[in-house]
Amino acid sequence: MNHLPVDDAREDFEAALATKKPVLVVAPTGSGKSTRLPLWLAEGDDSTGVVLVVEPRRVACRSLATFLAGQRGESVGESIGYRVRFDDRSSKATRVLFVTTGVALRMLTGDGVGEFSAVLVDEFHERGWEVDLITAVLLDARKRGRFKAPLVLTSATVDAVKVTRAIDAELVEASGRTYPVDISYREETAAPSSDDLDRRVRKAVAALLDHDDGDILVFLPGKGEISDCDAALSGLAKKRDLTVLKVHGSLPPEKLSQAFAVHHEKRRVYLATNVAETSLTLPGVTVVVDSGLARMRIHRGGRSALALVPISKASMDQRAGRAGRVRPGKCVRLFSQRFQPREENRPEIERIELDDVLLQAAICGLDGRRFDDATWLTDPPQFAVEAARERLQKMGALDDAHRLTDRGRRMAALPVGGDEARILLDPPEELAGTAADLVALLQLSRDLLLPPHLTRRRKEELLEDRADLFADVTDEVCLQLRALRHGDPHRHGLHSSALAEARRIAQSLRDLLGVSPARPTSDDAPLPTRQALAEYLLARVPESAFVVRNRALKRRARGKARRGKSEPWGNGTTELAIWPFDPPRVLDADEDSRDPVAGLVLDHFWLGGKGTEVRGTGRMVLPCTYDELLDAGLGDEEISEVRAGTHSGAPYVRAVVETTLAGVTLESGERPLRGDALCREAARAILEGRILKPAGDLLLDDLHVWDLMARWPEMDRTWPEDTPTPPEPRAFLEDRLKTLGVQRQEDLMLLEPEDLRPAVHEELGAYRYDVESMAEDFPRVWEHLGCRYTVAVKPRSRKILLEPMDKKTARSDDPQARFVPRFRGFDVHYKNASRTVPIR
Repeated sequence: MNHLPVDDAREDFEAALATKKPVLVVAPTGSGKSTRLPLWLAEGDDSTGVVLVVEPRRVACRSLATFLAGQRGESVGESIGYRVRFDDRSSKATRVLFVTTGVALRMLTGDGVGEFSAVLVDEFHERGWEVDLITAVLLDARKRGRFKAPLVLTSATVDAVKVTRAIDAELVEASGRTYPVDISYREETAAPSSDDLDRRVRKAVAALLDHDDGDILVFLPGKGEISDCDAALSGLAKKRDLTVLKVHGSLPPEKLSQAFAVHHEKRRVYLATNVAETSLTLPGVTVVVDSGLARMRIHRGGRSALALVPISKASMDQRAGRAGRVRPGKCVRLFSQRFQPREENRPEIERIELDDVLLQAAICGLDGRRFDDATWLTDPPQFAVEAARERLQKMGALDDAHRLTDRGRRMAALPVGGDEARILLDPPEELAGTAADLVALLQLSRDLLLPPHLTRRRKEELLEDRADLFADVTDEVCLQLRALRHGDPHRHGLHSSALAEARRIAQSLRDLLGVSPARPTSDDAPLPTRQALAEYLLARVPESAFVVRNRALKRRARGKARRGKSEPWGNGTTELAIWPFDPPRVLDADEDSRDPVAGLVLDHFWLGGKGTEVRGTGRMVLPCTYDELLDAGLGDEEISEVRAGTHSGAPYVRAVVETTLAGVTLESGERPLRGDALCREAARAILEGRILKPAGDLLLDDLHVWDLMARWPEMDRTWPEDTPTPPEPRAFLEDRLKTLGVQRQEDLMLLEPEDLRPAVHEELGAYRYDVESMAEDFPRVWEHLGCRYTVAVKPRSRKILLEPMDKKTARSDDPQARFVPRFRGFDVHYKNASRTVPIR
């Protein structure tokens, strides 16, 4: 085995492990830490446990496991294996297991943390939120005595002193082996920029071909830029006999194997995201072209946005170092030398919304106070924690103490984000397969199964086949589901790698849900109707419901809406740009289906612009109607002109209602009230005696007795002293109507006045006799000869105050003592306006 720079630090590493503290290994990129340290940990362990190696990216998991297995002459999955989401290449014989961060978190739930003989967290300096959470979980487990095995963090660039102090770790430093790299700059742009990037990359690559014979590695921010540069280099590649290879995390394993092949005939140009910065070594690279850009999650404008940002100086140095791995190299930076980058990137946990962080932390045991008390290398921002907790409580994932609920536990156990987990929880049998397929499609991020453009050569021959596949399709969701289940990459012009990935994920999710058949391509059942699917999704993810904003509707009405242009859609808190559904030119969709006024936007992404600008774009839109939104209880209601009464013996509560969502009127006019509005206005009408007589008077009588007994002197009562005070009548009645399930006017017909009365004796812990006796001795209202008086009781001073309830009573003579009830011997006074006189 070749000698690597990190080999010189093995003795120091083993000494650090002997201290039983966490160990931080700092070594430059290419020193061998990702390949040597896992094997050392396995060799130094006499147990049958597994060395868990956590990698931030699945491409690194697969490539490192494949490389080390090959070094041993084994197949992946024997003594060395890997697990990434929906792809497991491990066995009972596996002793070193490479996993992505998401898989690691699921393995650390419950008692899983104690199953490993060691845990190594690689590329710690990238500081993704999952890496920070894994570290916090493991440190918490060590503090509680649940994890005593070695914990190793590795980094190429990190503030070693700060980290070792924060977690009380031992530091091991190893030198790297690099050759000098000549760095030059292109002054076309003052700072890293995406403007005209493909042209600038082509120009730089063309110039470098004449000055160096090594392979060229071009760092780009994402797959979109990689595709653009691939197209821009196609002519040059043919002319100079080059092989252009794409390298990013979404590539299938066989494509990655091609990129990592050591021996190749043609000179190569690698177009890579920042996955190539650290763990991955691309053979033969001596030239780097650096765009200086990356896409990162940032918290901007109150949202987690995927922004195109300049990388840090540390990342620039790592990228340049890739040119000096085998001999002296060159690095061309496509921006001015005057640009001053920040030293290091901020940890991701400071830049994103924290819903998934809290949910995954909770299932790993860090919920409630334990989350706040955990050892964090960077404390999560408190404002982001509180906002995430509020959202998770609304989902039913956390309780009022911020502890994980059963629903939250089941959501967190699913290998998807919180929103997708709600779609997958307990679907009805007839929708389970579609739910799994739909969530699988949402995992593709912005990849679509249908390319946006077809080559002229293939366009005509595909149209007929697509017409058969997409017959009757009128929306994007159905289009993608049909392509997933029955599409053929060649015949229908689909993205082959995206389709294979979606089908693999769908099969895994179907297995998880127990759906038969497990393979989506074997599912011949018809897709659910749009209405059925919309009803299901509105109940699971109601915040995904959006409407076309008024300004866009006005443009449509004036005939100024232009095909191919985005429109603003909103849901009351968020606005997204939505492009109209553009069927693949084989569908006879009418205008209503092509231009819906509302829909469920199942996927969206945010891009950071200049300053604090954040732009949201939505996709996977399932059209729905205003009526379907109303049936789901969505929208803000403004109620006026309420009318309540009884017609033909049936109670009714009607009002003029205007329901709006994002400023768009969904409904306006008089109608029977429903839902919470019905309970609210029905409670008012019952208390005013307009419906369900005499329920209002009976309730007020009960609450009068309740209040009286709550204020009764302790020495004179037989019921407990800590008697609660009665609720406000209208609030009690509204809550009671909701508890009884009143949602529509027809539900009121099923009620009896007795249904709306509180069980006072149970609330007070009193005997029923005491309550009945109190109601008889101290009525809320006393009536005599057509006059009605309110009865105010003052138990401690043993006084009764009578007051007239109406004008007739006020104009009548004062009540006579001989007619006034006994009131248990209380003194009785009569108050009429400003005059108060004793009666007895």
